[in-house]
Amino acid sequence: MKRIAIAALLSLLAAPAEAARIYTMEVKGPIFTPVLQYLSIALDQAEKGQAAALLLELDTPGGALDTTKEIVQTILAAPLPVIVYVSPSGAGATSAGTFVTLAAHVAAMAPGTTIGAAHPVSILPSDQPNEIMEKKIENYAVSFIEAIASQRGRNVQWAAEAVRQSASITAEQALEKKVVDVIAPSREALMVAIQGREVKVRDSVVKLETANPQFHEIDMTAEQRFYFFVSHPTIIFLLLVGGLAALYIEFTHPGAVAPGVVGAICLLLAAIGFSIVPVNLTGAALMGLGVAMLLSELFVPSFGALGVGKGCADGPPTIGEIWGTKSDGPGVFRRPGPVRALRAGTFGVSSWGSKQRAPERLDGCAEASPGSGWGSAPRVRCGSPLRAAGDRSTARRSRR
Repeated sequence: MKRIAIAALLSLLAAPAEAARIYTMEVKGPIFTPVLQYLSIALDQAEKGQAAALLLELDTPGGALDTTKEIVQTILAAPLPVIVYVSPSGAGATSAGTFVTLAAHVAAMAPGTTIGAAHPVSILPSDQPNEIMEKKIENYAVSFIEAIASQRGRNVQWAAEAVRQSASITAEQALEKKVVDVIAPSREALMVAIQGREVKVRDSVVKLETANPQFHEIDMTAEQRFYFFVSHPTIIFLLLVGGLAALYIEFTHPGAVAPGVVGAICLLLAAIGFSIVPVNLTGAALMGLGVAMLLSELFVPSFGALGVGKGCADGPPTIGEIWGTKSDGPGVFRRPGPVRALRAGTFGVSSWGSKQRAPERLDGCAEASPGSGWGSAPRVRCGSPLRAAGDRSTARRSRR
């Protein structure tokens, strides 16, 4: 009997440990509403799948403060441990990413990553900034990040410096200052490093069992991928300018239908993007002025002056196009080649439309007057009936 008991005990000790179910999600980019939805779905799936933890791999330039607050609240109230891992090497948890990392049950970074620069920045530039309002926002952000760091037992003093002084540090410095818990070169190494660590989940203490991880990727839904796509500043600008160009063609060529449908859809998609990302009102006003000038070309024969004005209002790198939408990174704006190409194409359509409406001066005819209504042709007043080119011989015979 003793032999059987010993053999059973040895078999249990020799049996491989049960794999730990680790659900993973990846956030690469600005933090805004779709990220919050993505996190909520991931936590729900991880809880239903009885996961040991949720691993959030993070690389972000920042994001909206109100969305960051909701994400932090979701992590603090999560039903299972949330591990935020700033990776891969070269990535960063900048601005809003600092709040999210500090809120995690386990904060980890890969070698060569950074964290910090969390000072709130207004998206509305002004010659006379409201110092009182800016101070209120800064003080709120400081108290918010201090409360997060205190609850997770992390460096409260440095957290305040990250907001007040935009302090930013490397992964090694973050570990030394007790801003993060672990530095790991890979997710597998991270799981081994945090094995057996105790964390507080809601009102209970949970011991992490992550030594033998089995990763389950949680992909974004089609809706989330769509929102990520249309909320990119470059995509918004392409949709806006492309939609306006299509509507311009429709108005100058009534009955084409297709350009009008495409233009309306593009503008609606751009409106969805504008509802997600922060919009600079100054840049939006300049872009609106450019749109008004473009539409005025349909009525006023300005010989290209309005088209040039439209290009100046929302074309140059320092005016409407850049100010219209601002990236969440510190001082980073996105202006790839396709944006410039489409802007030039729109100006070309405008110039072509002006030429199509320009009246020709005919012998014996008075100045042409512009037509009325969308796409109407100009009226020409002549003293005698117009003859086609083939009627010249008939005119000569009649004189004979």
